[in-house]
Amino acid sequence: MKYTLLAASLLAMALSACGKPNQALPETEKANYEKLMSGGQVECPHGLDGNGNCLKEGADPRPYGGSSKPGH
Repeated sequence: MKYTLLAASLLAMALSACGKPNQALPETEKANYEKLMSGGQVECPHGLDGNGNCLKEGADPRPYGGSSKPGH
């Protein structure tokens, strides 16, 4: 029993010491992310979607293209 508690505490310490996980950004979003983090503004003539990507002309930023899902 005490070896199990020792192993669990060592595992918890090892996991907490590893630091924050980093999420990889797609190549298309890296430029926008770096620009925003440096204090700049992303210029998109048609606006941004929920993920911070530039919208194409006539695109709807709402999920499913603006039409509701069946049954909702």
